[in-house]
Amino acid sequence: MGTPWQKIFCIGLCLVALGHPVFSAPTASPDEPTPAKKPTADDISPAVESEAGPTLPNPVASDDSKSKVISKSQPLESDESELASAPDESKPTDQPVTELQTPNFNENVPLINDDILLAPEPYLPTCKSGGRCKKQCKQCRQCACSHCGCDHDTYLLVDFLFFKRNNATNGAVLTETVAPVEPVLTTRSTNPGTAPGIRLFGGRLRKNGVGWEFGYTGVFGMFGERTVRDPSNLQISDALGDFIPGWTNLDGVRSTYASSLNMCEINIFTSQVSTKGDPDSRFPWRRVHDPLGAHVTSEHEFQWLGGFRWAGFNDIANLYVDVSAGAGDNDGTYSITTNSQMLGPQIGFKTKRKWTNWSIQGWTKATLAGTFLNSDSAPIDTRAAGGVYYRDQTSARDVGVGFIGDMNYSAVRRLNRNWSLRAGYNLIWISGVALAPNQFDFTNTTTSGTTLADTGNVFLHGANLGLEAQW
Repeated sequence: MGTPWQKIFCIGLCLVALGHPVFSAPTASPDEPTPAKKPTADDISPAVESEAGPTLPNPVASDDSKSKVISKSQPLESDESELASAPDESKPTDQPVTELQTPNFNENVPLINDDILLAPEPYLPTCKSGGRCKKQCKQCRQCACSHCGCDHDTYLLVDFLFFKRNNATNGAVLTETVAPVEPVLTTRSTNPGTAPGIRLFGGRLRKNGVGWEFGYTGVFGMFGERTVRDPSNLQISDALGDFIPGWTNLDGVRSTYASSLNMCEINIFTSQVSTKGDPDSRFPWRRVHDPLGAHVTSEHEFQWLGGFRWAGFNDIANLYVDVSAGAGDNDGTYSITTNSQMLGPQIGFKTKRKWTNWSIQGWTKATLAGTFLNSDSAPIDTRAAGGVYYRDQTSARDVGVGFIGDMNYSAVRRLNRNWSLRAGYNLIWISGVALAPNQFDFTNTTTSGTTLADTGNVFLHGANLGLEAQW
């Protein structure tokens, strides 16, 4: 069997050959991770991974979980023998690696805490009180209290007017000198001054973009006068001065003219709102920032309207004479009153351009009306020799067609949520009315004073200052 040292050598060689799986690490392929490399790849604990990524539930693993992971990550000797017997497998399928890559989440714990900034929700117009919209306007699709043309559905305005009217009468001669004969006073010599007035409007705009309004406009006390004096050298023109005692050789003649206008209207209108803006515009009013800070914008509202208008125009003309000295108490008066009633349909439009606290708004309206005209002349007397009536009271009636044009443009400054201050300018033109000075008739016939001149026109213009309330 050999020498003893040979026996010892053979036994040691067998131990080396048979004990290889126990005392030495298996030689694995480069693509096959070994149990010794796994702990190195998994050195990063779940607590360290939570610092580099989003906040996860249970970021720090307990001691029990660590021991469980470590126990699973160390393979048994039987597993190592199986790996050594199957060297053709290139990828490990150990369960601990899978659990570290896809950790289990707790559905009851939120993934995002309060410290993370969320993306803003889509903008929804809200009322200033903080509540959500309860109603919307159809034409602008926004809150009833947001920045659009229908932010207030009810309005009331009060304007104080300061109007001046023209004197487009026929220019007939009222008074002339005796020698030489020259006209010194005509119907156009009396120019009314600035008269006060008031305008009241109220209306409501429904959510469907259709609304209604009622308005009143009144101008009162349009008054003018003119007096001429030339002792014993004045007379009333035509037959009235030639044949009536006390109307010649006058010391002075005074003419007065007074008018008033009242109008009422009711309209139905449709409203449309559009938003416009241009930060590079050369016009300053187009470069106004939106109150919400979103973009440069201005709001434009346009309304078509239709309705009915009534107008009543009253005119009074008076002629007073002072007789010359020595002729006795022969003062006389010639007074005429006219009334023009107009009624008819009207059409027009209103426009408004609005920014944060300012707006410019106005309207244009046209009315084609039927006219009902009336003229009354008081008796003409001289009171000479106890009173002589040159002509009894006369009246005249007529119908016709007239026209009313109404324009306004105002600047509005917002004071608070409900009140605004208004200031603007107005133009009103009325045609087809009976003017009192045009009815003077100084002839001496049986038909004198029975005709009616119905082709007069009146032009008024002036400023307005007032308040507007919206709610």
